[in-house]
Amino acid sequence: MGVTTVGQVVAMIHSGSRGLAHQVATDALQHMEKEMARDGIVVSDRQLACARIESNHLAEMAAAANFAWVNRSLMTFLARQVFAKLFKKSPAEENMHVIYDVSHNIAKVETLNVYGKVRKLLVHHKGPTRAFPPHHPLVPYDYQMMG
Repeated sequence: MGVTTVGQVVAMIHSGSRGLAHQVATDALQHMEKEMARDGIVVSDRQLACARIESNHLAEMAAAANFAWVNRSLMTFLARQVFAKLFKKSPAEENMHVIYDVSHNIAKVETLNVYGKVRKLLVHHKGPTRAFPPHHPLVPYDYQMMG
């Protein structure tokens, strides 16, 4: 990944959508609870709420994800400027680049085996998204099988 030298400086930037995604999720959970009550769906934990996919929620989630990405990009730009000023070299001369950018609290369309039936689902990932596709050999078997 480019981290190979003793004494090499590596910076980690952790930031999200500054509360926008939380509001989007809160609104979606309230909507899903109504949908689940209507459809007779009961879950053991509110965080497992589900409902039919609606384009307006996907658009809201995309807006929050885009905001988070831009936020991290701006912070990365500013960090590069600070290092450039400190070392009196341009970011290009310092070979400063992003190694990995990962989102969390984002939905992804996935094909999964659910109780023996292959289904195409929109899965909301709470926490970091996987770096591997769902059926990669390094993804634990229990995670791949949802029943």
